[in-house]
Amino acid sequence: MGLHTIPYHLYVPSFGEWGFILAGPDAQWRGDAGPLSTGLRYITPATIHDMLRFPPDMSEVPTDVNQLNNQALVRYFEADWGPYVH
Repeated sequence: MGLHTIPYHLYVPSFGEWGFILAGPDAQWRGDAGPLSTGLRYITPATIHDMLRFPPDMSEVPTDVNQLNNQALVRYFEADWGPYVH
């Protein structure tokens, strides 16, 4: 049995935009798993909602899967940032 994935993202002050993937036996989680624990300083139903929504400039694009033997992320980074860092 495979896992289903749900992408989410958030802005981390001083570090910029970060993305993550939740994985589980089903893809039903959408932030409505019940009441949140008390005393949380950041997570609210509204922030969960925002983390699961992606603006048009973050839409899916076809990419290679990054693996140790193909270094796809390195190629993407060099193609996008190479002109500015070399």
